[in-house]
Amino acid sequence: MRVQEHLKLSTVAAAVAFPWLKQDIWLPFAASILIDVDHYLWYAVTRRDLSLRAAVRYFGGAHPSSTSWARCLHHPLALGCLLFLVVRWRSRFLWLVLAGLLFHVSLDFIHVDRMERLKQNLTAQAQGVCPACGECADAFELHTLRFSRNIFDRYNIVHFKVLCPQCHELAHA
Repeated sequence: MRVQEHLKLSTVAAAVAFPWLKQDIWLPFAASILIDVDHYLWYAVTRRDLSLRAAVRYFGGAHPSSTSWARCLHHPLALGCLLFLVVRWRSRFLWLVLAGLLFHVSLDFIHVDRMERLKQNLTAQAQGVCPACGECADAFELHTLRFSRNIFDRYNIVHFKVLCPQCHELAHA
C-alpha cells in the first residue's frame, strides 16, 4: 500500500477516534505513518543512498526487497515486544503507539490479501499466456496500470494486469 493511502486512511481513523482520544490522537496517527521508516532505513543502509525519493521509487518498483529487515517494525516479534512493554509498564503512551502500528499492519495485511486475489483472478483469465508478449509463462506478476485516487476503487480489476517477469520488469523500466 502506498504512503498516500496509509495517510488518507490513518487520517480517517484519527478523525473517528478523536472524540475518545482528544489531544492524544497524534500518537497513533504518527505511529501509523512513521512505521514505514524501517523501509527507508533499510534502503539507506543497503544502497548507501539517503535519497527519500529514490527509496520511494525503489519500493514502488517491480521487485522491491521482501527481506524481513526492510520491514522490521512490521514484524510480529517487534509488535509483540512492544505489547509486552505496554502490559509491563501499563503505559498509555506505548499503548497508543502500538494501536497506530497495529492499524498500519492491518491495512498492509488487507492490501496483500486483496492483491493476491487480484493476481489469482487475472492469472486464471490469462490462461498461461502473457498478455504483453504472447509467450507462455509458468508464473505471472501483478502489474498496476493505474492507481485510483478513490480508495474504494483501489482494487478494481481494471487497474491491474498480470505479466510475465520479463515484461513486468520492462513495464517498470
